[in-house]
Amino acid sequence: MILQGKTITPGIARGVTHVVDARAILATAMSVPPGESPQSELERLHAAIGRACVQLDRLQRQLMGRVAATDVAIFESHAGLLRDSQFVSRIENEIHAQSVSAEAAVSRVVTDLHATFLVNKVSLVRDKAADILDIGRRLLQCLNAAPLHDVELGPDSVVVAASLTPSELVHFAHQGVVAIVTETCGLKSHTAILARGFSIPMVTGVATACETIANQAEVIVDATGGRIIIGPDDATKQTFDVLVKKKQADEPEDSGPLPPPVTHDGVTLRLLLNISDRIEAAAVPQLGANGVGLFRTEFLYMDRPWWPTEDESYVALREVSDAMGDPATDLNVRLVDFGAEKCPAYSDIPVNRNPSLGLRGIRLLLQREDIFKPQVRAIARLARERKLTLLIPMLDTLDTLDATIEKLCQFVGVPQREQLPFKIGTMIEVPSAAILIDDLLPRVDAVAVGLNDLTQYLLAADRDDELVERYHDPLQPVVLRLLKRIVEAAETHCKPLTICGELAGDPKLTGLLLALGIRRLSVSRSSYAAVLSAIHRLSLRSIDGAADEILSLSTGAAVRRFIAEHMGS
Repeated sequence: MILQGKTITPGIARGVTHVVDARAILATAMSVPPGESPQSELERLHAAIGRACVQLDRLQRQLMGRVAATDVAIFESHAGLLRDSQFVSRIENEIHAQSVSAEAAVSRVVTDLHATFLVNKVSLVRDKAADILDIGRRLLQCLNAAPLHDVELGPDSVVVAASLTPSELVHFAHQGVVAIVTETCGLKSHTAILARGFSIPMVTGVATACETIANQAEVIVDATGGRIIIGPDDATKQTFDVLVKKKQADEPEDSGPLPPPVTHDGVTLRLLLNISDRIEAAAVPQLGANGVGLFRTEFLYMDRPWWPTEDESYVALREVSDAMGDPATDLNVRLVDFGAEKCPAYSDIPVNRNPSLGLRGIRLLLQREDIFKPQVRAIARLARERKLTLLIPMLDTLDTLDATIEKLCQFVGVPQREQLPFKIGTMIEVPSAAILIDDLLPRVDAVAVGLNDLTQYLLAADRDDELVERYHDPLQPVVLRLLKRIVEAAETHCKPLTICGELAGDPKLTGLLLALGIRRLSVSRSSYAAVLSAIHRLSLRSIDGAADEILSLSTGAAVRRFIAEHMGS
């Protein structure tokens, strides 16, 4: 059988499926041992219920207006059951009567309810059995995410799931998954970005994948073609082996770092990596990259049970620094940017009507010293050992920048900004910050353009919403004109500017970025070699003056035609 989907990360892999099934998670939870006392387990239970309700509220707000109201109501009913006194009392009674952990109690109650619903003669009730399983899975993950993390993947595992959160993808990446298949995933979502960063072949848009693909089935995932071959025969396996050998032959031998990013006419650029953890950081010396242009630190919080302490944050940062090798290489550390779907399972972050426009990034940190202070102090400790730049996420105004710098000085214990052990940079993701660029630059040491978010806010097109995917277009002239303005301001103030995001990692658009005056690109590991190759082929002399022509165009379609005709493939 062959299933067809859409490519998230190209590549090809062969392995055995691990279907993320709520029943398997429930079974694992049965063996979680209890804590110190039933009272402590009850407290953990109620805290988890609160977090689960917050998550469900967040989901409802994100889906409102995008899908049918009946589909949104599913999550409202899930939250209703979590608040139902009879349901909660059953779990509480299990904890008291059996002296079991909250996980085991949830598992027993949900398993019993699921079995009861399945045998009900009323079809409407039977149909709710799957909802009971989903509620149990969510509640278990909100307890401490241990049920998911206790599941050990075998070698050559292919994860199949309805969807994956960023934290789940990080966990599976750390376990060495060879490929991922999901029913849904936005092409520009953080889950997709992480998959590309980890170079994990991934296919999405496979309807009913969890029902169609059996657990422990042998599959070949041709993520480049968006295909999943279930139960391949011997001839197909042989074809796969030939493709793998050809791919290996086409790749350069592992003879050390790749050549430096120098254009065909001899201009040296800076090519850096976007990373999320020490695994990706290790690619810096392997590839010969100039360093890390964007370290998304929020993903260090995902694959763990609770908020890290200052010491734990420092250890994680130090591991990343050590994996990078040469301490002289660039390291740009972005403060945690929680919001939308980028929240750990244990998060107690409040829900906004629109998470993308609400309390996220630096706005959240300024209100949550318990998250902000430990990370800043950990970054300062590392900055005393190696040079680094702290990046402020989602900066909007100079008032916010002043408040942030005041807090940084307070947390580090220095009277003024000049005594901070790290440089200060800011992400340019909010249009207001881009418009204020000439006022911002004298107050910071560097800027990094998060083009995915800047495009989202400029064009009012949610990067995670597949329904408006075609409107999230960074090649629209308005986006490029604003980007050019930012580049020119950075040149005037002699401040380094780095372009991050998906546009930077597309080798077909490298010429466009260079024509706009960008000389520092930060890309995912999976895009690095292709972008480097594009740099080697390009001559700055050949694209001199192209920016003026491009910026004079009025439509995205015209920009694409110009690139295709004058800047090669």
